[in-house]
Amino acid sequence: TAKRAICIPTASPTGVCRATPELIAVKLLGGALMMAAGILASLCAVARERKRLSVLDAWIELIGAIKVQIDLYLTPLSEILEHTDPHILSHLTDQQDNPLTLHSLLRHSAPFLDADAKRELTALVGALGNTYREEQIKQCEHHLTSLARIRERIAAELPQKTRLYTTLCLCASAGVLILLW
Repeated sequence: TAKRAICIPTASPTGVCRATPELIAVKLLGGALMMAAGILASLCAVARERKRLSVLDAWIELIGAIKVQIDLYLTPLSEILEHTDPHILSHLTDQQDNPLTLHSLLRHSAPFLDADAKRELTALVGALGNTYREEQIKQCEHHLTSLARIRERIAAELPQKTRLYTTLCLCASAGVLILLW
């Protein structure tokens, strides 16, 4: 049995083109793959937004711990970072720099920070370890307050961005599916 070739309406003797079951199956499979790609893209975008929030949370926890260590024990910054909870550090970096510094943590977590958070953290990283104890504590308190406001804003935007990314990705994959059908 000879299989029919894909029919081009202008080349068909009758001018009517009918899809074969194999062609329909390929189109359905392609459509399912396009929708799966849209779902996967939306999941990746939502995961990135949640990662942004977890990185900011980790920075807030780290700055709080640094403030306590400086205030109560006058611990040097390098020792504070050596004894920091690994769970906090895992949100900020996936690499083990030796020695671990605030600059390296900021560099590794920068892709997940928005411009305001980067500005606040850059100012804090530059100030810590270069001033007196009281000034460092004030800097930590000031930047903790600023980062908490930024975190509240990002947390408030998260449900809207989740819906937006899900809608955009699924609509884009549906649009491409319609164009290709």
